[in-house]
Amino acid sequence: MIKAINIFILFAISMIIFTTSCKKDEVEEKGNVTTDPSHEHSSNDGIKDNGNGTSTITLGGENFTTVSRDFSNETVITSLKTVSANKVEEYDLGQDITGFGISDDDIIAANDTKLIVYNMSSKTVTDNYTVSYAISGIDVNGAIMTTEGSETVNFYSTKNHKIDKHFFEIKSINGSKFLSECYLDYNTAYLYDESEIVSFGLDNVTTSTKPKLLDIPSFAKVNYSSDENSLYYCLGQLSKPNPNDPNAAYINYSAIRIYDRSSKQFVDKNSADDEQYTGIAVDANYIYFSLADMNIIRVINKHNFSDAGSFGVDGAKDLKKIGEYLYVYSSTNKSITKLNITFN
Repeated sequence: MIKAINIFILFAISMIIFTTSCKKDEVEEKGNVTTDPSHEHSSNDGIKDNGNGTSTITLGGENFTTVSRDFSNETVITSLKTVSANKVEEYDLGQDITGFGISDDDIIAANDTKLIVYNMSSKTVTDNYTVSYAISGIDVNGAIMTTEGSETVNFYSTKNHKIDKHFFEIKSINGSKFLSECYLDYNTAYLYDESEIVSFGLDNVTTSTKPKLLDIPSFAKVNYSSDENSLYYCLGQLSKPNPNDPNAAYINYSAIRIYDRSSKQFVDKNSADDEQYTGIAVDANYIYFSLADMNIIRVINKHNFSDAGSFGVDGAKDLKKIGEYLYVYSSTNKSITKLNITFN
């Protein structure tokens, strides 16, 4: 009897050691990332305007710096010009992605349940961090913001080209129906929640109700960009009755919608039937929008909406404009191309 008890005790101890070892291995596989996010504001949370086009955000006690997309000091161009694009670099991710952002020398991308860090200097994937949910949207501005399809928003930081902390989690953010594409703009975040765009300030993320900016048909495709005055929404996968034949099937269309922050009004620009806009980027003078099925990026002047031409990128989807460079994700090549953009 005593021998049997001793055997049982030894077995129990061995199971505890084995379980502890497995948990340790799981932590090591996650790269020792801090994965205990805050769900409430700390006493010093808030926004500090640094006066140089950046803000220091404190969220859950974690500091990060956001950059304002302010082009007010740049020359306004309204004369007719035509775009040219020259490839500078190509970064082979080797996998499909949901979306991406740029953080210093890193590309931060999402693929299903993974956050991917790709270092542009070494041209290697430096982290492949697995999260516990399916990522439906991602944006990067000082921190990484992701959305989970059901209702949750998460914030992450990076260090030494790896995911460092999962520092904040917002559950049931808006009594949500289905969260998808998100945008992290200076000191405000924007989310597409099935049939509407909602927003919240980064100093008050835990409020239960988020202001609605715009109604959108359910399960459209939304991408965002911004400047100092407006938010730009690229809307795809929309449908409407055929204006030429009310009895015919619905037709697909896309649109660019611009929200003026001061007037709080929207205008529609550049709507097109039978086309699918898949990405948008904005700089001081131009709007860039991609059409993956046509393998092109079109460019229009944002001041007068005149056509500035187009150029080809296979399967062009997500876009980011940083300085003179346009970063474009190609779903065909599973890579991000860095393009030098000029106008003549």
